[in-house]
Amino acid sequence: MNNDQIFKNRARVLDEDLIDGASTAGADALLAEIVLLEHTPARRRLMPSARRSLLGLAAAAALAGAIVVGPSLLKASEQVYASQAVTIDRVGDEYAFYFTEGDPDPVELQKAFHKVGLDNLRVTLVPVSPQQSPGSVFGFEKTDPDARATFAGDSCPERTENCITAFRVTADITGPAEVSLGRPAKPGEKYASPADASLPGEALAGVKLRGRSVAEAVRVVREHDLKVAYGLDWPLRNDEKGVRFEDDVPASRVDPGWPVTTAQTYNDGVIVLRVAPGPDASPPPGF
Repeated sequence: MNNDQIFKNRARVLDEDLIDGASTAGADALLAEIVLLEHTPARRRLMPSARRSLLGLAAAAALAGAIVVGPSLLKASEQVYASQAVTIDRVGDEYAFYFTEGDPDPVELQKAFHKVGLDNLRVTLVPVSPQQSPGSVFGFEKTDPDARATFAGDSCPERTENCITAFRVTADITGPAEVSLGRPAKPGEKYASPADASLPGEALAGVKLRGRSVAEAVRVVREHDLKVAYGLDWPLRNDEKGVRFEDDVPASRVDPGWPVTTAQTYNDGVIVLRVAPGPDASPPPGF
């Protein structure tokens, strides 16, 4: 059997069926199928991809003009705990703590820490001058060499209403750790660390005592009905730059002619005059 005979046997419509334009049922069916195929577009099945979805979202945002790509698309941020005193977010590989109470109940804090698996974490909020820069008082002690903690108070008001201070700490921290974090002191509350007494809102706001003699500075302080205490700033040995601080120095050891380096306040009615000893002064043992 030759090829022509094979193709002839397989043909659905033969030439003789089309002689003189004759139409048969087979020819009509074939013609209808050909027309249908010519007018039906080919279809592909597309599998969704993360890149295509993200590009689609970006395009939709550009068209709508109302969608903002938030931090959740760039770095995961999720609230995991909230109470009256503290709110905790999970941000990437860290926890962010936002405090809304200056003296939170320790039991409540431990409950919050337990919620995120940080049972060995301790946080102490210490009162500092509201005039001091955020994060001026921040300490972190830990046993885990890979643990880290950072001040996050700059983003505090944006995250939580009435937020007063915040920090971030490694989420998978192991072993005991303690964070010391400054928070604005309440009116009349004593500061845990000294502040420049000349800052706005402080006891000697706008009064500059730096460079004045001790005698003159004492007179100014007492004119403001404040008490005086002293500290000495001893220069480092071997002409190195910097000073060594000696605190709680009795007035009997301070020369009235020595210059004042700064005036500090703890918001307790006392001005600490820090003084540079004269060139002939002898430091105490250990200095």
